[in-house]
Amino acid sequence: MPSVSAHNVTTKRDIVKELQWVSEGNTVTTPANFGTTPTSSTFTLVGNNTELSINPDVQHFDQTVLGTEDVIGAVKTQSLYSFSIRFNPIDTALWKYLWNASDQTSGPDSSLSFTYSYYLNGTEYYQHMRGCRATTGTMSLTRGVWECNMTLVAKDITVPSTTDGNSGTPVYQSSETSSNPVVHTDGGGAPFTWNSTTYGERSFSTTVRRGMAVMSVNGETDITYCKPTTRDITFSVDIFAGKAGNQTSIYTDFEAKTARTASYKFTSSPSKTLTFSNAVITDYSFTHSAGSVDALIESITARAESVSDL
Repeated sequence: MPSVSAHNVTTKRDIVKELQWVSEGNTVTTPANFGTTPTSSTFTLVGNNTELSINPDVQHFDQTVLGTEDVIGAVKTQSLYSFSIRFNPIDTALWKYLWNASDQTSGPDSSLSFTYSYYLNGTEYYQHMRGCRATTGTMSLTRGVWECNMTLVAKDITVPSTTDGNSGTPVYQSSETSSNPVVHTDGGGAPFTWNSTTYGERSFSTTVRRGMAVMSVNGETDITYCKPTTRDITFSVDIFAGKAGNQTSIYTDFEAKTARTASYKFTSSPSKTLTFSNAVITDYSFTHSAGSVDALIESITARAESVSDL
C-alpha cells in the first residue's frame, strides 16, 4: 500500500525575508498608483513579527443545467483579498497608516505594498500583497510588551513564486529587526491621563476601525480601488481606583457622559503619545469581591471623536 513520502515541510523557521512594507504613495491624490509597488523600493520591517494570516476569498459560479444532476463547471467571478498580521511594534511607523487622519501622505490615504518570502522544500518563494489599506487594528498592553493586530484589504495577493516580481532592484530587510519591542516602561511613569490627571492602570488597548469604499467593477475580477471613508476610535483601560482628589471623577464623567481628553504615552524617546479628543465613557464597571486579594479596578471603555496624528 503506497504511503506519503517524507519531504521538507515548511515551518516558522523557513521564513527568509520577514514581512516588510513600503508606501505606494498617496493613492487618493494619485489613484493610478494604487496596487503598484514603486520601482526599486526600500522596504521597512513591520516589527517583531509573530503571525501572518492570508485570507483570500476567490469566488466562483457553479454551472448547473437541465438534463444532468451534476455541476458541469465553475467560472471565477471575483477575488476579494485580505490578510491579518500580529506583531510587537518597535515604533508607530506602520500604525499611523491606520491611526492618522486622512488627507495626508503618512496616513490611510496612502496604500501599501507588503512582501515576504519563505522556503518551500528548500527553495525561496516570494509572495506580495499590493494595494493594501488597513480596515481595523488594535494596539494593547498588559504590563509587558505592546502587541498590535491589524487586518488589511488588498487589491491583489500574488501566488507564491520563485521569481521576485517587484520591479527594479528592491532593497529588502534580510533579517529580523534587532530593535527591541516597545514595553510598558518605555512611556515613563503614569503614562495614562484622563482630563489631564494621571491615573495608574494595569492594562490598556485602543482600536481603530476604518470604513472602506470598495470599487468592484464588471469586467475585472480583482477590486479596482478602495478608499477609507470613516474612522471609529475606542479605547479600554483598567484603572486602579482611589486616585487622591479624584476618587469619583471617572464614575462621575461616565454618569454625565462628559467629553474629556485622554492620552497614553507610547514612548518617551522619541516622544510618541496616543491622544484622544472628546472621549466619552461608554462602559464602566468595578467589582467588590470577598474572595479577591486584588486592588479595586475601574474598568472603562470610551469612544473618541478624533485622535492626534503620530
